Amino acid sequence: MAGEWWRRLPAAQRAEYERSVAKTRVSLGSGPDLRDAVLEIARHLENDDRGATERASAHLVELLCKRLGLPRVRVSVSGVRPRDRSGELHGLYESDGGRTRELITVWMRTAQRRDVVAAKTFLRTLLHEVCHHLDFFGLDLPSSFHTPGFYRRESSLFRAVTRGTHLAVVRRGGPGARTAPPAARPSRAEREASEVREVQAEVDRAARRLGIAPRRRGPSGDEEPISGIDLLAAVAATISARKRRDEDGPGGEGR
Repeated sequence: MAGEWWRRLPAAQRAEYERSVAKTRVSLGSGPDLRDAVLEIARHLENDDRGATERASAHLVELLCKRLGLPRVRVSVSGVRPRDRSGELHGLYESDGGRTRELITVWMRTAQRRDVVAAKTFLRTLLHEVCHHLDFFGLDLPSSFHTPGFYRRESSLFRAVTRGTHLAVVRRGGPGARTAPPAARPSRAEREASEVREVQAEVDRAARRLGIAPRRRGPSGDEEPISGIDLLAAVAATISARKRRDEDGPGGEGR
């Protein structure tokens, strides 16, 4: 079945996927510090203040990292979401294996109309990227697959940080309760598009580390991202050029 692509993974990654599915909750108590940080984010979004939203987001993430025993992570809030044929990029988690501090980027404006996103949407995106950080450094899930368990962990974090705020999900049967609709989970196509964008971001980072331009002019004149195959070809050409240079330099055999 197409939905069970993970069964074709190597044994170690398949076992990691299954561990991720089984882990459905993040042990995190609510508290006034988390609630206040969430309300600050919502207020600054409403005021369309990117800098203040970034600082408030970084503060919330710092509180979460301390509570969960995770290393600190940088947080950046940018303007209009990047967009390509597969859709809009809401957020991105970047790690280079611990050589520098990891980076979470969240965009606060829609690509088409450039509207400021709703606070609940922004917060879910921010917590989604925090879940990747948790997978890497807290749960020993280095591939950080988008499993059903991953999305349940994201929802668990959302419930903890929004408890006592107007963003909280009201459960059926609560006092005076209005039932909030369940949060829409990304479709399979959206999840695959997100994973493609994350892979492309890894290729871009690898290209930059090698001194290769990650974007090139396509036939239409527009900038297009370098592909993994192009990157490998560029690396091979770079290695070949360096080898020839070494051979033709002082003391080299030359050919």
